[in-house]
Amino acid sequence: MRLQALTRRPDTAPPDATPEQPGPTPPWERLWRLPTRMTLRDLLRRNRGLKLVSILLAFFLWFSINVSERDAERVVELPVTIRRLQPGLIVTNLPAKPIKARLRGPRTILEGVDEHKVRLAPDLSSTMPGDLRLDLGGDMIRPDLPRRLKVVSLEPARLKLHVERLAQRNLPVRVEVAGLPAAGYKAKPSAAPDHVEVRGPASKLDDLKEIATEPVDVSGASATVQRTVLLSWAGDFVTFAPDHVTVTVAFEEEMMRREFRGVDVRVLHAEGARAQLFPARIDVVIRGPQHVLHNYELADGAAYVDAAGLVPGTYRVSARVDLPPSLELVRQRPDPLTLHISPPEGAR
Repeated sequence: MRLQALTRRPDTAPPDATPEQPGPTPPWERLWRLPTRMTLRDLLRRNRGLKLVSILLAFFLWFSINVSERDAERVVELPVTIRRLQPGLIVTNLPAKPIKARLRGPRTILEGVDEHKVRLAPDLSSTMPGDLRLDLGGDMIRPDLPRRLKVVSLEPARLKLHVERLAQRNLPVRVEVAGLPAAGYKAKPSAAPDHVEVRGPASKLDDLKEIATEPVDVSGASATVQRTVLLSWAGDFVTFAPDHVTVTVAFEEEMMRREFRGVDVRVLHAEGARAQLFPARIDVVIRGPQHVLHNYELADGAAYVDAAGLVPGTYRVSARVDLPPSLELVRQRPDPLTLHISPPEGAR
């Protein structure tokens, strides 16, 4: 006969008891719990567009912080302007080329520097006339640069300036004429006003005696010409008031003298008497407008003596020369002439 083994039976729950549910997982355990393969795959597939936009925004933020805001250098060209110069003074040798300034700072701020608006403006409020050596610095840049920008260097780093006193004078105006007028005419120019106020460095005004106009072309002209013309350049920093004048160019006939040699002299109105003239030829000098006298020829019989009313005898007479109204006789040689009048043949 076999005996049954004594074994402990598991406690059986009463029929109405419910199984115990596991408690909630603590947050720190959820944080460190690795997702399964299926969970990771689901995460990658879910909201793909949103994930892509998030990645692009993150890249842009990284780029702007690490690349755009990284320090860089840039060379800008700054023109030189003077500020706070005492009244009555002027700088006569400002550099023609701009100053090269090397700046350092964040790239985005460097790109915002406008070379057309920034100037290098040293303060010369305490400067006196004479030569001045000026050390350039970043504090002279106007308007001020952003705080995060630094001036690494300026080239050149020093300027030599010359400061002069301004002077003012009243100088006459000289009309400059270009070209040749019509043949036989001479230009007589005038300006209104005939004097102008000239302002500029004293050293330059000391050398000025008059102010010329821009050339007025009178080529081939014989009638009056009137124009408004500007005054010509008289040096750096020299100004005029007014800067233009009214020019009137009148023309007068160019006068000349011409000598005619060996001119025959006739005896008129001898009334049958025999007349002899010694000498019978003369040299004459005639004066008149060039365009008339240049090609003028004396006509036959233009020179004569008048024997009307003279009785036989010997006389000292001067020859006469018929000329147009625009010409005049200046001189004749010899003068006087000897006129011998004899009675007609057969008369006693």
